[in-house]
Amino acid sequence: MPSIVAAVAQIQGDDRPVLLLDTCILLDIIRATMRCLGTNFVQRANQLQGLLTSAPPDCSLVVASVVHTEWNNNAPRTVNEVRVHLNQIQDQAIHFHEACKALGIALGYGLPAYPMVSLHTRLGDLSRQILDLAIRLDPDGECSSRAVARVVGNLPPSQQGGEMKDCVIVEEYLELTRQLRANGFAKKCVFCTSNVNDYGNPHPDLAPDFATANLIFTSNLSWAMHQLTTP
Repeated sequence: MPSIVAAVAQIQGDDRPVLLLDTCILLDIIRATMRCLGTNFVQRANQLQGLLTSAPPDCSLVVASVVHTEWNNNAPRTVNEVRVHLNQIQDQAIHFHEACKALGIALGYGLPAYPMVSLHTRLGDLSRQILDLAIRLDPDGECSSRAVARVVGNLPPSQQGGEMKDCVIVEEYLELTRQLRANGFAKKCVFCTSNVNDYGNPHPDLAPDFATANLIFTSNLSWAMHQLTTP
């Protein structure tokens, strides 16, 4: 877990575009099919893993100091929710096929076995593998102080019910990007969150901070991947 200063030095040395992920995107990888987040969401997650594991990697991934703990606290429950969802659609498929049979409707295909493919496990593994490829920031005292100020001042991402951790995430990412820009880093820096309730798209009070740091705001993984892979 490097400090922000150490992460800046590593990213500058690598000289690649940078993706900064909110925890919700990593959890969205697991629940993508359950929530119908888009037909290409899992494809984009696979693409991201490919960018990170190519030789040399085509981008750098950074997660804030609270993301790993937040993922550990939520991922197992999310994986189980997807498992339950697969069992539910299996039950629906059984009832569908039985009703068609009773009415003499020829379907031309057999009964699927959704739980048997272990999709929930594979999606959980993909999310974990991407997280493990990230530069994980150390907590930063100054960023934590500014995060507290956001909460006290009811400033986004806290004012719509967001927690302290959301403010820590945005402050660490803004500070990292500011330091990169101050050192002459010219590659794209892209922040990605699906939590538009707290961050907006972005919220008008957050937009100047992102603009000043030259940090690109995206609210879905497809948008972020487009930013990372285009000049």
